[in-house]
Amino acid sequence: MKRIEAIIQPNMLEAVVKVLRKTGVGGFTVLDGKGQGAAEPPLVGEYYSKNIVIVVVDDEKVDDIMEKIAKTACTRTKGDGKIFITNVEESTDICTKEKGIHTL
Repeated sequence: MKRIEAIIQPNMLEAVVKVLRKTGVGGFTVLDGKGQGAAEPPLVGEYYSKNIVIVVVDDEKVDDIMEKIAKTACTRTKGDGKIFITNVEESTDICTKEKGIHTL
């Protein structure tokens, strides 16, 4: 399993959620975030608002989902965001204690 974290502009959230649902992603988490990029950050103490979309998927779906998120969230302007992929060793449902991708 892989965890995909997409940091995107807030105005792209609904479009990214729509494309995730079309690809058959069963669930996802959306967080509000603030941050600064490495190049030309805002004034000291000021941050850009972003949304962080987190989804865990089977390994074979990663490239397709990453491509669709990138295509959807890209406006070709600085600050469109980043996508991070990490390995997920295990997932466990809190109540049922079931383990694996089927718990997502």
